[in-house]
Amino acid sequence: MKIFKLITQLSASLFIVACTSTPPVQNNSEHTQPTTNTNKAVEQTHQPITAVISALLANCTQAPTRPTLENEALQTFIGEYCTTTSTNKQLKLIEEIKTNALWPNDYVVWFDSLTWHTENLRKQKITNFYSDSKAQKHEQQLLELQRQLIELKQKLVDIEKQRLETSLSENRTQ
Repeated sequence: MKIFKLITQLSASLFIVACTSTPPVQNNSEHTQPTTNTNKAVEQTHQPITAVISALLANCTQAPTRPTLENEALQTFIGEYCTTTSTNKQLKLIEEIKTNALWPNDYVVWFDSLTWHTENLRKQKITNFYSDSKAQKHEQQLLELQRQLIELKQKLVDIEKQRLETSLSENRTQ
């Protein structure tokens, strides 16, 4: 979970820096994309992406104050994204929110970045799972070797004891 928080914070920081270092675009064409799908709701006003990223960070890090977003779909997405540990579910949530509406370019880039970070987190979780599995197998092997070593030590003690008893009995008979 720590890795997820670090990746989320890193992603958010990068976007906040990128968004604050580039001048805002005055062209409204970034908010209107060609309408090839008439089922999508077109929203003309969006909060700055920095507000969305801040809301995600606040929700995912369990901050005491959590900003609310004007867009209910985004608010719901962030709530669900931060409460699940399943990267598969998170990737599905991202895909759903991306296709939910026509988003400004900076939102699309953020969704793509979030997808990339979540996919990397998923790969790390899988790698960690297999590493933990291998470590557990090695630990079991070490425990078995330790048990065998204890048995061998006991056999050596028994052999030495028998040798001493034999030696003592020979000394008594002489």
